[in-house]
Amino acid sequence: MDHLLMVLVLLWSSGLQAEDKHQPTGSQCESTAKADIMLALVYRYENISLEDYRYMKSFLTKIVSYFDIGPDKVQIGLVQGSGYPEIEWKLNTHQTKQSLLEAITHLQQRRDSGIFLGSSLDRLFKPTAGMRADSQRIAVLIIDGKFNSDLYEASQLLRHIGIEIYAIGVKDVNEGRLRDIASDPAESHMFRVSDSSFLLDIVDHVTINLCNSANSLGRQRVCYHQTAIHVNTTLIHCCQNQS
Repeated sequence: MDHLLMVLVLLWSSGLQAEDKHQPTGSQCESTAKADIMLALVYRYENISLEDYRYMKSFLTKIVSYFDIGPDKVQIGLVQGSGYPEIEWKLNTHQTKQSLLEAITHLQQRRDSGIFLGSSLDRLFKPTAGMRADSQRIAVLIIDGKFNSDLYEASQLLRHIGIEIYAIGVKDVNEGRLRDIASDPAESHMFRVSDSSFLLDIVDHVTINLCNSANSLGRQRVCYHQTAIHVNTTLIHCCQNQS
């Protein structure tokens, strides 16, 4: 009898471990608000490895997994490249989470396309690209390596048309210039890591802040409960509002 009980306990324990292993690192964003989110991978083709790119794709996958995707919910578009990025898909191209995740799986690195970054981003935030009149508009810029003034000019263009900007720097991105790109308060809109592998260490904190932004349409976004943590010696801030 004791032996049977021990076997049952071991089976139950291993079942819990298996379940925990497959749990997502972050919870689902609870929101009924509409949000149009544009993700931008900003990099120079020759400066990132295949491993770097895989970490970037994993980061995108976790962001998409966090949201409820749909035509009346959250829509996500994507551009990628360096000074002249390519529009991979518009806000309304993928109307289900599964479709978005499959698109990320098949995503490939691109070289310059000949289109200025600001023009690419601006074209995504148009009704013809699926932007909705009653949505919260957010841009998430994942920047690998050094960047020139074009990116700053593009961020100013987005800010001018009312886009909230998150700036995530990887490797040797200048923190001061990154802060200039991010929306205020920079403490909850700017992140920096020394290597692409550390993107997965901050993704839960990024998505929590994004969820707060998605729910902030029509009201001022105030961070009532801000948590400061260290990731790879870098201080980042996470806004954990309950309402």
